[in-house]
Amino acid sequence: MKKAIRRGPPRALEQRTARDAIGAALKFRGITDEIRAQRLFAEWTDLVGTRIASRTRPDGIYERVLQIEVATSAWLHELNLLRTQILANLLDRLGEPRLFDELKFRLTGRGNRNPTVPPRPRAPASPPRPARAPATGAAREQIVRDAEAVDDVELRELIARVRIQHDR
Repeated sequence: MKKAIRRGPPRALEQRTARDAIGAALKFRGITDEIRAQRLFAEWTDLVGTRIASRTRPDGIYERVLQIEVATSAWLHELNLLRTQILANLLDRLGEPRLFDELKFRLTGRGNRNPTVPPRPRAPASPPRPARAPATGAAREQIVRDAEAVDDVELRELIARVRIQHDR
């Protein structure tokens, strides 16, 4: 008699909560760490508090280091002083096994590396505005007349050139 091949997680003999059942299914599929990492992004404010969350955002986990983008250099300095406390709090709140061993703060906009856990998707960029044609005719003459009020010759020419190019 052939033994049946099981394609899902082992069946529980007793009742269990939906949370436990989902956890067992995720563990069976080997995706628990990814789910826990996404929890980090989704619950960032709850994990670090509104004060810190309003000036930071997690960028991803790279080589067991949680990269956190920081809005200003002043906050970057302050968070580096609080690094040990923040790390301990995050590790405690996220539980075992650890997703990361270290925190790295960097100013917003710095380059990424190959993520172990990809950052959450960002909103799509708005389409570029169509370029305006430079001012011509009467509009161009009006811009030149307006710029003549400026005493400095270099500044006057610069203002006129920029306004003509952008038709403002």
